[in-house]
Amino acid sequence: MMWSSFKKLLIGEPLASSREKHERMAIPIALSVFASDALSSTAYATQEILEALNVEMLRSYPLLVSFLSIPVALFITLLLAVVIISYRQVIKAYDDGGGTYQVARENLGPTASHIAGSALMIDYVLTAAVSVSAAVDALTSMGWVEHANAVPWAILFLSVITLVNLRGVKESGALFSIPAYIFILTMATLLGKGAFMIFSGQVPLDLSNGILAATEVPPDAWKSLLNWSLLLILVKAFSHGCAALTGIEAISNGVRAFKEPAAENANKTMTIMGVILATIFLGITILAFAFKIIPVELETTVSQVGRAVFGNETFLYYLLQIITALILIFAANTSFSGFPRLASIMARDGYLPRQLMNLGDRLVFTNGIIFLGFIAAVMVWFYGADTHALIPLYAVGVFLSFTLAQYGMCKYHLKNKEKNWKRSLYINAFGATVTGIATLILGIEKFFDGAWIVIVTIPIIVMGFRAVKNHYESVARQLALPVGQIGHEPQPFEHSVLVLVSSLHQGTIPALEYGRTLSSTVEAVHVELNPEQTANLIKQWEAWGCGVPLTVLKSPYRSITEPLLDYIDEVEARHEHNLVTVIIPEFVTKRFWHNILHNQSALLIKTLLNLRKGKIVTTVRHYLDE
Repeated sequence: MMWSSFKKLLIGEPLASSREKHERMAIPIALSVFASDALSSTAYATQEILEALNVEMLRSYPLLVSFLSIPVALFITLLLAVVIISYRQVIKAYDDGGGTYQVARENLGPTASHIAGSALMIDYVLTAAVSVSAAVDALTSMGWVEHANAVPWAILFLSVITLVNLRGVKESGALFSIPAYIFILTMATLLGKGAFMIFSGQVPLDLSNGILAATEVPPDAWKSLLNWSLLLILVKAFSHGCAALTGIEAISNGVRAFKEPAAENANKTMTIMGVILATIFLGITILAFAFKIIPVELETTVSQVGRAVFGNETFLYYLLQIITALILIFAANTSFSGFPRLASIMARDGYLPRQLMNLGDRLVFTNGIIFLGFIAAVMVWFYGADTHALIPLYAVGVFLSFTLAQYGMCKYHLKNKEKNWKRSLYINAFGATVTGIATLILGIEKFFDGAWIVIVTIPIIVMGFRAVKNHYESVARQLALPVGQIGHEPQPFEHSVLVLVSSLHQGTIPALEYGRTLSSTVEAVHVELNPEQTANLIKQWEAWGCGVPLTVLKSPYRSITEPLLDYIDEVEARHEHNLVTVIIPEFVTKRFWHNILHNQSALLIKTLLNLRKGKIVTTVRHYLDE
């Protein structure tokens, strides 16, 4: 009762299954839930590009560094548009959710779907870890949090998000929608004021004459810059900036969370998210160029842009940093919406434990939410809440899932030849090619930065999926009834009942009485560890033994289990068909912590007997008062 009351206090009263449709989200709330991850990536995507460009070869030309970020950002935005269009087609074709996993399963086969599922699950875990870590970075930039305390703060944020999601989709969506829209408005204010400052001449750099960045470089220096090294630097900047595309696939995985018409509402949300994401990402990159922002330690690029546009220590600057931290915290909520749904679909297909398939009291996938929160916290702890160290881990998985989704849609169009299928085929083919190349670039360029962990982990997870599937198929085969047979005559058997007795007390008598009701062949068994205690038991037995014979087993090495298990095997062997029921008397304490004051021999015996065929184990409990 105490646990039940505590659970209700934390996550609320249980909801009836009939309320599932009422818990679905309209577009405004769904945008805040599913788009927070994608929108929050704007807080660090531009910074990742600038840090990749700010290498020794270019460090002497800071304006060139920021100028080169613009074509990189434009190419990433083009890629973003292709991915958005592709996932709109995924949602239209597979409106029951599942996203990349379902596309791969239906069109590319089991292996591809396993790779897609593992890549997405890694992406969701790392998204949650990166988001809370980046939120701590935003607070560190203001000086509100010490960098040394980043890990406990990040884990605290994860714990809060986990708890809120356990309360239900609708409650978490309503809570997270307010900061999401404040973030969008704050970013719109930042971009609007920044654009006004540029075009009104308050900023000395005229963006229409952006070639100034290139003319800053002396003519004799161009020879050392225009080589393969510069191309590799741009490729590296592209791979780092692809962090801007994380979280896009979450909507396609969670279509069933939308109000009807679910697919139509999901596609509208996808389009709105894409437009907002592209605008903020490009806007921050251009402002960073305009204000000659270069990366510095312990301050984010967004913080530097905010200081330049809003002024140092102004209300709008602090609002920008606080709301950025909040949206980064809530960005993890996208993972808590997508991961449990994907896990439930894969569990339904038999590739994950079935516990992940079930809805909890609040009509959310409780087990999936708790599992995600735990694994993300482990990643935060292991990497010290270092955003820059975590980002390389999940970029490969994200783009691998993008590529599989678009290649799968190519197969879908060729197979179904729906209306305008050729146009869709060309779009997906182009997208699969571009994201495939991006995946290779990310895998190679970030291999030693940590991407190798993902590349190694994905096959291990795939093998885990297959092991789970093989287990469930084996269980189904062994439990299946014979085809063509209605039933058979029961085989006669002997029934021997053994009541385990350590001493005579109030809890022993009901067990003996219960044993007598089951069979005429019943005996009590005592393992002698203390001869004096055994002698006392024998004296009491005549009066309190309920007419059940007592067998005493010697144990020269003071082991309870070995002589007991040997004797049970001996009893079973007395008859050709002998069913043995072992009854274990057990008393239950009033307080859970009282258990540590008593040995747990009954638990050990039950565990060992459960591993043996042909044994039935029954516990007769006696409940103690205070």
